[in-house]
Amino acid sequence: MAFLWYLSIAEQAESLITGASYGTLGSSRAQLRLRQILNAPEIKANVLPDEFLLSHSLQAFDSSGDLVDLDVVKKLDAIFDDFRIFVKITDKLRNAQELLRKDAEEFNWEKL
Repeated sequence: MAFLWYLSIAEQAESLITGASYGTLGSSRAQLRLRQILNAPEIKANVLPDEFLLSHSLQAFDSSGDLVDLDVVKKLDAIFDDFRIFVKITDKLRNAQELLRKDAEEFNWEKL
């Protein structure tokens, strides 16, 4: 249900794909499929090219729920830093979007 809710608000939204799995590559295929869905013409989400995959997630956290591997923490912090920059950049690239959307809405095959 949460996924459907996200899709309802994801249209032209900035998105970051993350995943966690018990194994080594458990969510990699799901993340690829999610990228395909978010890039669909009906949704047109702006998806950060990089993504984050946490493997062996059962061993990745301590009893307090904190990540135990400092390298993983650094990678996660870095990708969120990149995502914040990505949001700012894509926001600046919206100048033509409204005009293009308006043209598409007013398009009429009979006027060609």
